[in-house]
Amino acid sequence: MSRDRKITVWATVLAIVALTALVPTAVNGLRLRAQVRDLTAELRLIKERVEVKGEGLEETVSTEVGAIREEVAERFRDILDASAIVERIDDAVFTIVSEGGQGTGFGIRSRGGKTWIATNQHVIDGSVRGARVIVRSGFASLHGTVQRWDRSLDVALIRVDDTLPVLVSAYEAGHLPAVGDAVLAYGSPYGLEGTATVGIVSAFRPSYARANYIQTDAPINPGNSGGPLVNAYGDVLGITTSSVPGGGIGFAIDIRDLCSSLLKGNCGG
Repeated sequence: MSRDRKITVWATVLAIVALTALVPTAVNGLRLRAQVRDLTAELRLIKERVEVKGEGLEETVSTEVGAIREEVAERFRDILDASAIVERIDDAVFTIVSEGGQGTGFGIRSRGGKTWIATNQHVIDGSVRGARVIVRSGFASLHGTVQRWDRSLDVALIRVDDTLPVLVSAYEAGHLPAVGDAVLAYGSPYGLEGTATVGIVSAFRPSYARANYIQTDAPINPGNSGGPLVNAYGDVLGITTSSVPGGGIGFAIDIRDLCSSLLKGNCGG
């Protein structure tokens, strides 16, 4: 094998080894970490075979590396780096305080110096259109006005006259969810801002009252209402809304329901 071809093969192998080494901590723990370790071991074997057998392996290595790259990408779908996701979404998630109580909201659209914040209708229940609410992030507080709501879907929009960060819908980003995908719920349960809980998509539940629900085992508590349920990329799947007493079963309204009802079908920021 020529020196240039050796360099090409080694560069490819080492790039995939580096990719595997950078895969974040798995939510499912030992099972996913073991799978990643197996992939790493397989790559080491390929590297040794290149070293021993030489020239005839370039095409084989290229094929096997491609297959492992696809498998690593598939494993990544099930892996969630909670700290990285929180860092990405934190600035776009807010505590909402209204006459109806306290909950959570997140930026969903920002245009022309104004930002629209998604939340549950029951968080602002009792407020009228144009009513003032408090939108809080850490020590900063802003005034927001109730703009639109859909009581049957339990979704609402609050407008803030400022440019704030927004989150991306998983459906707009092309990251369609599936049962078993890792998810993170983020919000202010019991007023405790910046609380993250993790779990998986347990099921998809159509509703008799128009809304479609994503079932999850990520803990959802009072005050989480209106917050985002996001995937491993930090994209929004739904709006956390309720849980069943006893734990292990929580629900989020599919983000597309809010977008179709209150944003004319467009979730984009």
